[in-house]
This record gives sequence, C-alpha cells and structure tokens, in this order.
Amino acid sequence: MGCEVMGPTAAFRERKEVRSFQKLRRTSSGRVLNLINLTDAATTAGTTGDKRKPAVKTLFYNAVLNYTILTKHNLRDNEHDLFVRPLHVATKIFIPFDPRRLEIGGRSFFIEEAQFKDHMRELLRLDIATGDKHVAHDIKVLEALSRSPTLDPFIITECLRADGLRVEPAFFAESYALVTKSSADVFDVFKPLIQKALGKVASPEEMTRFVDQVWNVTEATTDNLFLEALQIPRSEWANVIFAWKALIYYDLVSRGTGDRLNKVLKVLQGTTPKIRASNADLAHIGELKRELARNLYKLHDGSTVYIHNALKRLVAAIISKSGTAGASEISDSLRDMAQHISAVGMNVVLFDQVTGYFLYLYPKPTTNLVDPEDLECELSNLCEIVELRDGDVR
Repeated sequence: MGCEVMGPTAAFRERKEVRSFQKLRRTSSGRVLNLINLTDAATTAGTTGDKRKPAVKTLFYNAVLNYTILTKHNLRDNEHDLFVRPLHVATKIFIPFDPRRLEIGGRSFFIEEAQFKDHMRELLRLDIATGDKHVAHDIKVLEALSRSPTLDPFIITECLRADGLRVEPAFFAESYALVTKSSADVFDVFKPLIQKALGKVASPEEMTRFVDQVWNVTEATTDNLFLEALQIPRSEWANVIFAWKALIYYDLVSRGTGDRLNKVLKVLQGTTPKIRASNADLAHIGELKRELARNLYKLHDGSTVYIHNALKRLVAAIISKSGTAGASEISDSLRDMAQHISAVGMNVVLFDQVTGYFLYLYPKPTTNLVDPEDLECELSNLCEIVELRDGDVR
C-alpha cells in the first residue's frame, strides 16, 4: 500500500499554477473538491474523546490522496497532447508539497491523461497490478470522480453510488444539510415519474420498494423491472439513472440564473473605465464586453434549454406511455441524458463561477473608476474561459 512520503521523480511533471494556492485551500465548488479540509474534519471527528463518535471514513485509503485538491479543468491547446482521446474538460489532481502551506506549490496531473497510472505508481507507489484491494478501491474512486460531471457533494455521492462505492454522509459535514436537501428535492421529482412509469396499481409499500430499487441502481444491479421493461442494456443502467438524478439537480440549481445573467449584462453595459484610456483601448474593451455577453448568453441558454427540453421530453414520454413505442421514447430520453450530462454539468458550474467572479469584481455599474488595463485583462481572461466550455448541448 502506498502511503509513503512523496519523493522526486523525473517522469513526473511539475506545473506552475496561475491561481493562488491559498485561495484554492478555501475553495469548494462544483469545479473544486478540497480534500484537505474534508479529511481534516473527518479525522478530527474521531479525536474528540467521545468513543461514540468514531472517525469518519475518508474518501481514499492512501494518505497522500486524502490531502489533495481535485479540479475540473478546461483544457488549453497545449495540453491536448497529454490525452489519447479528445477532451474539453479533464480532472486534475493537485498534490501540495505541504498541505499546510499551499503557497509553496505542488505537483499535478490529470486522471484522464495517458500516463495516469504511471504517475500513480511513481509518485504514490500505487500500482493496480499488485492486486491490492485498497489500491484497486482508490483507483476506482478516482476514475469515478473523473466521470463525475462536476464535483458538487451531491453529484459525487450519486456518481460513486452508481459505481457501487459508498461515501459516508458525514464526510461532507459542511455540506451535509445541502446534500440532504438536494437528495430530497431530486427524489421528490424522481418518485412520481417512476410511479407513473410503472403503469399499474401497487400498494404504498410496493411502490416505495420499487422506487427505492430504481433510485439505488448501481453497476452491480442485475434485476430491475423498470429498466428491463425499457430494454436499456444492463451495462447502461447505472449511467442513465445517475444522469436522470444529475439533470434534475442541475435544473434545480440553475433556476434564477436568468436574473444573474441580466445583472451581469447590466454591469457590463454600465461600466466604463477611467478616462485616461485611449480610443483604441476603449474600442477593444467594448469588443471584449460584447464577446463576453454573447458567450455567457450562449452558455446559459444552451444549458438551460437542453435541461428544460430533456426533462420535458422524458416527462411527456412517461405520461403518454403507450406500449413499446412509449417505452422506446423513455429509453431514448434517458440515454440521451446520459450522453450529455457531463457537458451540461460543467457548463452549469462554469456559468455560475464566471458570473459569480465577475460580480465579485464589479458588483455594480461604475463610471470612470475602473482601471482600463485591469478591466481589459479581466474581460480577456473571462472570455477565454467561457470559450473553453465543454461544447454545446442540443
């Protein structure tokens, strides 16, 4: 088992991060999973002296992995050669030299890149070829996190559940209430649709048991009347049910984003830099404003329209279910969700983070107060980030 102290390795690349590592330490969002804070909290839970409160099980067996930061990273052109298949977004593991001093930097690599298992073996002494069940577990968790559209606690929990991996609810202690509410809200939407799709009279006990069976489908599930009736291949069961839950979740968290978009557009339009800017600089800033506005609108509209139409199509198919044709329509809807859920999730979170950061920088329209060079730099950066979104969804 590889819980040893990290040593130097010539094959392992050290990459400088533009972002502040200190800022990353405080970050937790759909794009960032800060395991340092979560592991500290889980470990502390077992050191209170109260034997009734044992330590919460951490996400990994490997000690170093439990003190990493994972991010969903929009790939730049110079990074594509690291992968054997085309990707827009990859999952980066940042391993700090010292988890208590992130400012001194660390090392990073992508779970999806061709040399992933080589890096795991060379840096962490984790070699799946040894047959160690703890190593196999940790690799499986990382691969599940790679497939997870975003790193929200609810999405992670459901993605790991689909792979037959369980996360103790208390591990996400800070987000526990949010995870619980999200799960309840998603289940409230999910349950009546399953009941409707069942298409027969059942007792409350039978209905509850049936819905729970569908909700808890994993890769190990071999018997499910609902999915068998839809003639969905067994290998896709866990994916389609996860995608269904995830899409409901993204729909719930995306409500009200139209108001935020309008606020950003209002601030963009009403903000002008200090008058010392040249005409050429002002013209370029104007172009960047228009570009950011167009891209944010496209990002927002593409994701929300897809979510709305996908859920509407599924609901319509379930409500009007009629024999083989109805089952086929439900099946096609679920499989389409599974195909697009990664792009939808990343675009939802990207919109939230870009607009949130912009409104943090410029909370309201200002005239002759903003430095023109700073404004131009920030707008250019945000335009580049939005351009790297995970493709359009239809």
